[in-house]
Amino acid sequence: MLRAGIVGCGRIGCAFDDDPKRGYISTHAGAYVRTPGVELVALSDVDEAKLARYGDRFNVAGRYVDYEAMLDEARLDVLSVCTWNHTHLPIIEAAVRRGVKAVFCEKPLADSLESADRILRLCEQAGVVLLVNHSRRFDPFHQEIAAFIRDERLGRVQQGTAYYTAGLANTGSHLLDLLRFYLGDAAWVVGLPSAAAAPNPADPNIDGVVGFRQGSHVALQACDVASYLIFEVHLLGTEGRLGVVSSGFGLEYEAAGPSGRFAGYRELARTASPIPTDRPHEFMLHAVEHLVACVNGATPLSSGTDGRHALELVCALRESADAGGRRVNVPLATSPVTIQSR
Repeated sequence: MLRAGIVGCGRIGCAFDDDPKRGYISTHAGAYVRTPGVELVALSDVDEAKLARYGDRFNVAGRYVDYEAMLDEARLDVLSVCTWNHTHLPIIEAAVRRGVKAVFCEKPLADSLESADRILRLCEQAGVVLLVNHSRRFDPFHQEIAAFIRDERLGRVQQGTAYYTAGLANTGSHLLDLLRFYLGDAAWVVGLPSAAAAPNPADPNIDGVVGFRQGSHVALQACDVASYLIFEVHLLGTEGRLGVVSSGFGLEYEAAGPSGRFAGYRELARTASPIPTDRPHEFMLHAVEHLVACVNGATPLSSGTDGRHALELVCALRESADAGGRRVNVPLATSPVTIQSR
């Protein structure tokens, strides 16, 4: 039985499961208590009220305001890091020193590429599994979409458009990672400040274009979360159009076929989804199940390197926007940008 602990009892750590509308497990704590082979034994947060609330809710006796004390006393095998990104490096350093087997880290992986690289080196040198919570990678629904695109069942991807809200590093990093999951590595970006405000001024919305090595371009467009949530990806291939809609829970599909209106042309027509959509989307349960498998030798679906690539794209888009829309090639060895996000 793996002994698990969590640093940070806020939204993704514990609190999202307070929302009755979600209808699925939405937190690290909720997933740990539901997953065979792992036991949630300790929580840490500087807010003692949160410790009491979620310690009681998830029946966790080990409660610590000091995460170092938790690491000293709780004999953890697995640690979830659910704090602001500028704290990730020191927490992971402390966990690696205490001999944890795996770290499940929230995104963004770090506040800079330099810190991300230090995290990767620490975990690699110590043989610690590092999993980053770009959650859609753990969902069979998105895995099947990625395979559909990579197998060219959509044909050659020509163009794409993607929409997000609530900050480039906060929600945009999920979108950038998902695009990379679908389309492979990026080659360059162009970014511009968005007219849509983000709730955290330190994490602005950025519009832009991401150019992928396989040749397609995807326009990235931010909206104001005060108006509504949106998280969508629309890809136009030579054989059809695919839309990941409803915050990543739904799929729309149109296939290319002979036009009924114009001789010699093909047009797009709505058809049945090639991928089943009527199933639960248990991101966090799948993630923790996968984490247990990784401790036993499986290859991470969302590795530290994947987390670093997503952070790199955030940094590159910020660099480009700060430079008035200059094209920035990736990968980046380093970046002057510091990322502040939850």
